[in-house]
Amino acid sequence: MNISKHRDLIVGLIAVLWFVCIVTGTSGHFVIGMCVGVGLMFLHMVLGVAKNGIVSKKFLFYPLLIWAALWLVSFITSGYYATLFGNEMPTFTVFGFHPSFAPTIFLYWIGGMLTLNLGLYLCQDEWLSEKDWEDFINKVDSLKGVK
Repeated sequence: MNISKHRDLIVGLIAVLWFVCIVTGTSGHFVIGMCVGVGLMFLHMVLGVAKNGIVSKKFLFYPLLIWAALWLVSFITSGYYATLFGNEMPTFTVFGFHPSFAPTIFLYWIGGMLTLNLGLYLCQDEWLSEKDWEDFINKVDSLKGVK
C-alpha cells in the first residue's frame, strides 16, 4: 500500500488526534481519549514501517491492526466494567484483578506486547531487512563528515 501521497494528510491527522486526545482526557472522557490514542499510535506505526512510502499489507494486518484491535477492546471493556461497578467492589475478580483492570493487563499490556513482538519477529523482512539495515549503516557512514 503506497502512502507516499498521503503522508502530509497522515501527519495532519496525527496533530488533530493529539488535540482530540488531550481535550477528551482533560474533560473526563478517558475511554474516548484512550481509543483516540490508539488511532494516533497506529498512524505513527504506519509511518514508521513504511519503506520508501510503501506499507506491506501483510505487516499492516498483522501485527498492526491486530494490536490496535486488542488495545481498543481493552480500553472499551475496562471502561465498561469501571462504569458498571463504579465505586463498589465486585463480588468476583478475574485472576485476582478487578474486572475493569483485567482487560488492561491481559489485552493492552500482555496481548499488545506479545502481538507486536511476535509480529515484528515473523515479519522482520517486511520492516527491516538485512539489505535495508546495510543501506542505513552506509548512509550514516556517509554523513559522518557532514556538519
